[in-house]
Amino acid sequence: MYNSLSVLCSNTARTAKGIVLGSALLATTGIATSAAAENVNWRQFEGTSITWAYDIHPYADAIAAQLPEFEKLTGIKVVPELYPDDTYWSKLTIQLTTKSPAWDVVGTGIQPAWDLAPGGALEPLNKYLEDPKLTASDYDYDDFFPALRYALTWSIQDGQIKPDDNGQVWAIPNAFENIQLLYRKDILDKYNVAVPTTPQEMGKACDTLKAADPKITPLGVRGVRFWSSIHTAPISIAKSYGVQDFFVKNGELDTGLDSPESITFHKDYVDMIKKCAAPSFANDNWYQVVDGISSGRTAMAIDSNMFGFWSDVAGKPASGKIAFAPPLHAPNAKNFESNIWTWSLAMNAASQKKDAAWLFIEWATSKQVDLNGAVAGKLGNPARRSTWDDKTWLAYAAKPEFNNYVESFKATQDRAKQQFTPRVGFSEAVNAWAVAMQKMVNGADVETTLKALAEEIRAGL
Repeated sequence: MYNSLSVLCSNTARTAKGIVLGSALLATTGIATSAAAENVNWRQFEGTSITWAYDIHPYADAIAAQLPEFEKLTGIKVVPELYPDDTYWSKLTIQLTTKSPAWDVVGTGIQPAWDLAPGGALEPLNKYLEDPKLTASDYDYDDFFPALRYALTWSIQDGQIKPDDNGQVWAIPNAFENIQLLYRKDILDKYNVAVPTTPQEMGKACDTLKAADPKITPLGVRGVRFWSSIHTAPISIAKSYGVQDFFVKNGELDTGLDSPESITFHKDYVDMIKKCAAPSFANDNWYQVVDGISSGRTAMAIDSNMFGFWSDVAGKPASGKIAFAPPLHAPNAKNFESNIWTWSLAMNAASQKKDAAWLFIEWATSKQVDLNGAVAGKLGNPARRSTWDDKTWLAYAAKPEFNNYVESFKATQDRAKQQFTPRVGFSEAVNAWAVAMQKMVNGADVETTLKALAEEIRAGL
């Protein structure tokens, strides 16, 4: 695993390069100001300075490259604070739960927002969306994919998350990930291996690949003792087995992780990991998954689809070599399921510049900024449906080096959604799930381990 310093140095350099390249792109192509509808006075907070915090990430690059346009439009100065992944999430929790006003706009995902919203750390956004003096008439909130809007909308009841399509909007998506099977087309074609659709087929494919070339790791997946290793491959595949992480029984919340469906899934998944994954599985995070599939040391991966997209970009060593398929599913399932992670912009409830902060969120998630980020190659999955209807974006994303990216995205997105049950305390429970997964891969009895996991989770409900 890369250490934090190396991640910070390499990603900071990449971010700086992205800002320069993105700015050059916008300088030559121009940026439409369709977001600047006449009903909004975009200069009403001129002279204000706000701070925007985000993970160091190409999705941040997509916004950062266009900041000069926002500042020109509004007279508002935006100060970015970008941090490497592990540092950012811990700083986000500290900043917001201590009610610090230092950050006005923050990047978040669905699950972190579940823990932050009930305590009043996030500002509900409905009143800003509904204010004609603050939100342009052509902003078109309904243009975001429904699964993204629904995942970021809920009510809070007795300190817990209550799914509610008519609840509060807690963040606005600026990009997202759906979980897919990524595969090295060159490797599978070389050894005449069909693209697997089930864990059982994956196991057979792995046996073939290991026999053909022992130096190749057949499958890259995350295995670290952290909830992020569950939110990619395991939860997507588990849902096709009928596994419920949580459900309500007799009016009380319960877990389904020790159910017959869960036991069957985990036996199949653990068997697949033992046959297919690298010996370093327990230490592998997304860094290793991406490095393996992009370098060709790994033949397949089940993870966020944008990793394949970025690796396929012209000029990259793996350009044109990574193709896409839906995630695996249970052998008797009619359909696959795909989890989503939504990169979003939220407002710090402690911000002292909320209206100016909203103008930034509105602009950064507008149709034109979304489209610009996509055609610059930074937004692997634009969040707006209008971008996916745009000829410029589709012409770029359909270039030969991206193989079947567009077709696979559309097929997967029809079934992609938030697969976890919304709840406060998500991280603690799913971290325990990740620990149990490691134990089972290391030889612990599946049924016994899942029963212990379920009891541990029930004790915390």
